[in-house]
Amino acid sequence: MKAKELTDLVVSALLLALAFGIAFSGGFRAIFEPGKLISLFLLALVGVSAGFILHELGHRFVARKFGCSAEYKMWATGLVLAIICSLFGFVFAAPGAVMVHPGTNLWGRPTLTKQRLGVISIAGPSMNICLTIVFILLNAFYPSLAFSLGAIINTWLAVFNLIPFGPLDGAKVFNWDKKIWLVAVIIAVSLFGIQLLIF
Repeated sequence: MKAKELTDLVVSALLLALAFGIAFSGGFRAIFEPGKLISLFLLALVGVSAGFILHELGHRFVARKFGCSAEYKMWATGLVLAIICSLFGFVFAAPGAVMVHPGTNLWGRPTLTKQRLGVISIAGPSMNICLTIVFILLNAFYPSLAFSLGAIINTWLAVFNLIPFGPLDGAKVFNWDKKIWLVAVIIAVSLFGIQLLIF
């Protein structure tokens, strides 16, 4: 991994965790409660570090398995939107994306098909769904605000990224296989419902 890509990942994770920290602190009210904001930022960092970074590395790993070049790039506008929206209690979770460039086979044809792009795209939300389950189980056995926030953050990352719109993962998965997209959405939304009941 290049230094620039690593820097983009770290900066994105820190600012995304700050956005969640602000949202969990009550949005604008966080300005008047810096102690609470710092505490929730540090707790959110656990879930964001695991969820956001593994989400992006999931895309990167699968893309490279398919012979594509793939590199995470930070989106400054998305990070600014995340901070602004968090002031209203909502996190716009699009701090950047893994840029995938197809390779070519022996006949010079691109290796990136609609199916492969769909598989690459579902890899990220799948990581968040798995991590949500891990955090829910950890919180069941070792109750902790860090674990419950980790579950909430990863559920939101999964649900948000599965929206079938624009450059989000959901649009590519929906375009590839609507049934797989629907199953992923049902699982993510169900996990969100479970958390409402137990947390």
